[in-house]
Amino acid sequence: MAQRLAQDLWKLEIPLVGNPLKNLNSYLLTGGERSLLIDTGFRQDPCREAMERQLAEIGVDRERMDIFLTHLHSDHTGLAPELIRPGGRIYISAIDGSGLEDGLEDAYWEDVYREYVRNGFSWEEIHHLWDSNPAQGAAPKPWNGRCTLLGDGDRLTYGGRTLRCILTPGHTPGHLCLYDEGKKRLFAGDHILFHITPNICRWPSMPDALGSYLASLDAIRDLEVRELYPAHRAETGALAPRVDELKAHHARRIENAWQAVRSAPGATAYEIAGRMAWSIRSRSWADFPLTQKFFAVGETLAHLDYLALRGRVRQWEEGGTVRYAVTEDPSHTHSPL
Repeated sequence: MAQRLAQDLWKLEIPLVGNPLKNLNSYLLTGGERSLLIDTGFRQDPCREAMERQLAEIGVDRERMDIFLTHLHSDHTGLAPELIRPGGRIYISAIDGSGLEDGLEDAYWEDVYREYVRNGFSWEEIHHLWDSNPAQGAAPKPWNGRCTLLGDGDRLTYGGRTLRCILTPGHTPGHLCLYDEGKKRLFAGDHILFHITPNICRWPSMPDALGSYLASLDAIRDLEVRELYPAHRAETGALAPRVDELKAHHARRIENAWQAVRSAPGATAYEIAGRMAWSIRSRSWADFPLTQKFFAVGETLAHLDYLALRGRVRQWEEGGTVRYAVTEDPSHTHSPL
């Protein structure tokens, strides 16, 4: 059931069946000439049914509804093309809009998986991922140029309210938060989550994804926010303390990654990920669900990139496989956040 948060704001809970994220919080701004839906869910029947049912409960005029996508991931974008009506607008950052178009091509995923094989995945695992990875299979249908592309500082007006786009690269290269300057509301997408932490993985277009994410946390830490709306789970809270918690979490993860490299010189990112601590119910790395291994290795790669760029680890390629070891410089003993 849709939850009314304020006179002009609804939360729609969209189930992500079989996904550890459990749900997507989609938000609907109403009260003006047009309404604005923020994020949509996977292109899957459970998401589609929940979205359609809750939009009907609210009674929104679908002919006058636009869609804002915080970022390109398929749990946020999957249903957008089929929910929009003629004349409606789909908003996404110019950076992630380009990345989303690329991600609809098989060639893009062939390159991604080839890189993961270089970092320790087997081709057998990759063949299974090809048919089971929701980032690939539950993405939207082709867009056909129906997006309005946005940049940092762009403003939208809905219900008489001004909403400012804040570019927060890290979780994706073009992640956008949406800030209601009048009501001091922040629609945070996956940039700020509570109880769980956003996945930060390697991106070809973002050489230091983790460093970018940490800088994006700093960029919004002191924003005046009275209402903070994350994209997953029910938990919310105050912005600045959560930013500090997320930075402390990644400081620990950076050290965890460095210690894992130190304990196994010459290991691959896949092997290093298996030595790190993860908040997942699994007896061992071998028992990890394959899609979760994919995301875990992606996050490990982001932390290894962070360490390599700061001189704490080195990498080399050997027989088509990338391997890692710590540097021997004794001055590199703590992670500079």
